[in-house]
Amino acid sequence: MSLQCIPSGEFLTILLTDAKILDAPLIEQIHQEMAKIIGETEQRNVILDFREVKFLSSAALGMLILVNKMCKEYKINLKLCNIEPDIAQIFKITGMNKVFAIYKTAEDVHAAFQKEGLIVQK
Repeated sequence: MSLQCIPSGEFLTILLTDAKILDAPLIEQIHQEMAKIIGETEQRNVILDFREVKFLSSAALGMLILVNKMCKEYKINLKLCNIEPDIAQIFKITGMNKVFAIYKTAEDVHAAFQKEGLIVQK
């Protein structure tokens, strides 16, 4: 598996565990795994954590767009975090930084969900 799911309270963190997401078979595998998770989760707040990812192909960006679309269909709030500076630059160049809600850390995402009223402070 290329993903690790970490449920925590009112959100689900999906950790991408591959350092390089470059080739079509891996991208398709990740897409299938994410589709299954998104289709089955009862969580409305999902964090996609890139802390392990060092390289990401443009084809992987296309897959992320499909994942984002699926999240919208399921009314899931998707936020991304822990993106390497080089990958963040690709998001910026392609305009994907305007498509996705991107945060520096998971803690920043948690604070954003709370600020937006999507999670309740315990």
